[in-house]
Amino acid sequence: MKIALIRQRFTAWGGAENTLGYLAQEFVRQGHEVTLLSASWQGELPSRWHQHLANGRLRWLKVPVWAGKSGRALSFAVNTRRLLRQADFEVIYSLERTLYQDVYRAGDGCHREWLARRRPYISILQRLGIALSPFHRLLLGLEKRLFQSEPLQLVIANSRQVKSEIERHYGMPSEKIRVIYNGIDRQRFSLEVVPARRSQLNQELGLSALVPTIVFVGSGFERKGLAFLIKALARLANARVLLLVVGSGHYDPYQRLARKLGVASKVRFLGPQPQVERFYAAAAVVALPTIYDPCSNVVLEALACGRPVVTTAANGAAEFITAGENGEILTRPDDVPALAAALTQFLDRREDHRIVEAAVNAVAGLSWERTAQETLAALTAVAAKTRSGSKNCC
Repeated sequence: MKIALIRQRFTAWGGAENTLGYLAQEFVRQGHEVTLLSASWQGELPSRWHQHLANGRLRWLKVPVWAGKSGRALSFAVNTRRLLRQADFEVIYSLERTLYQDVYRAGDGCHREWLARRRPYISILQRLGIALSPFHRLLLGLEKRLFQSEPLQLVIANSRQVKSEIERHYGMPSEKIRVIYNGIDRQRFSLEVVPARRSQLNQELGLSALVPTIVFVGSGFERKGLAFLIKALARLANARVLLLVVGSGHYDPYQRLARKLGVASKVRFLGPQPQVERFYAAAAVVALPTIYDPCSNVVLEALACGRPVVTTAANGAAEFITAGENGEILTRPDDVPALAAALTQFLDRREDHRIVEAAVNAVAGLSWERTAQETLAALTAVAAKTRSGSKNCC
């Protein structure tokens, strides 16, 4: 089967791009021809792709785009449609809000929901800026067009939360949305690798086994709730605790906040890291007090490493957390006292093996092989349906 995969920008550390990488690998392994339509690459290609690129089973088709956020989003949608109309694919699978696809994976969630979730945490001036922003208006327009498009055969959501958001905001029939959770790379994220990874990171960063560590992993610090976490850190009674921040973003405002609250010495900003499993291994607890997240891979990966996770009800991955057993689910990301209490609970229970067992068991059924198989089955059914009729994409 000839499959087109669409993602505007590929980065070596992105969650959606990580999903794309595993799916492409598994599709090719099962004998399908995969073409990736993307505007650009950032970072190195996944090592597993080189052989497939060499033998022609995997191709990259570069999509030309204009400058600026709005220009880039619009031109990518338009030019992707143009290129796809010139090609002959049996099924088109988009991980981006575009104009031409058979199946859409809502891995970025629902933009309308994100704006609504963000609204209470920004100023009136910022709200006005968003309301007038050509970029946000464009994304909302693309999203509405996508979800209300009759030719769209199927939406794949990565959590029940996202499925519910699409139904609520756009009235899409439930039967057109299928939940397929993200997978986990079991060679990287498992309890077996924890001792060696922890020892390695402790030596590299000079960490003490006597100082419990809170780990935050994520890019887009505002959305992921880093400011709330730093405020919670300042409320912890345990003076001997360290927060490791892994991910890309503007550090300055958060470093200033840490200095203002007197916890600058307890926070280390480490930038994006290719081997995040080392940081999970070193964590007493992983914290992600996100304002909105469709289904964070960080949560799934940390649980697979046996680590408790404190996150929010606005994170689709909270569907894998049982409060008090393998983590905690905050009603609001800005509930700093509740966040501090949850962190304290798991810092104090860091030797409790029942937490490790509950964390691992929660995600025991997840793997990229399963995710790819379920996705491929959905794509095969859609391809068979479109072959029986005419290609009627927008």
